[in-house]
Amino acid sequence: MLRPMRTPWLALSALLACASGPRPFPPPVPVVVAANQAAGDPYSGRFPMEEALAGLPADGPLHATLVTDVGEIRCRLDASSAPLAVATFIGLARGLRPFQAEPGGPWVKQPFYDGLPFHRAIAGQFVQTGRRGAHEDPGFALQDEMSSGHVFDRAGLLALANNGSPHSSAAQFFITTSTLASLDGAHTIFGACDDEDVVREVEKRTLSATSSGSAPPVLQRVEIRRGP
Repeated sequence: MLRPMRTPWLALSALLACASGPRPFPPPVPVVVAANQAAGDPYSGRFPMEEALAGLPADGPLHATLVTDVGEIRCRLDASSAPLAVATFIGLARGLRPFQAEPGGPWVKQPFYDGLPFHRAIAGQFVQTGRRGAHEDPGFALQDEMSSGHVFDRAGLLALANNGSPHSSAAQFFITTSTLASLDGAHTIFGACDDEDVVREVEKRTLSATSSGSAPPVLQRVEIRRGP
């Protein structure tokens, strides 16, 4: 439930997005840039928004549809608050952002999320995907984009997973199924999703797969569009 007497962050960011479009990237964190350069990332962890949006309409809100074998989850991306995360997510989804399929392997371009399982869930909290096999990251890391206005005050928030250390997110993401104040300030929130019934069913099936060893639900693909 949204907290009273305050403007929900998503509504505010939507207004900002309509007025100004994607916000410029935050100033680079030197240690993050250096680590990405050492790993061979051709973009040093800062994949450009203009490359992510190549071929899409010039204006309008950004949307992502997560097509799963359970159903579709429609999300709105918040490039006014987390432009670096949104550019990277879109670039990976569209096969434009290079990544390493294997640790130390070549940098490749292909739709990153196609066919990945939902590999983790905590009952009544969230469900997570974006891991390719046992490979925890795609060869690069993103600097955090967090502010005091980004709080986990509702279900359906779309956020980057990390390993608990600063600037350790990349491709893995989760969708909340409840309010999670314990995560405030710990993860970059880059959008919000509808279709709560589908999200909860994905969470339920992921938990069942984890406990029984059965096949988990699958993220078949991510469809990106720009417009109303």
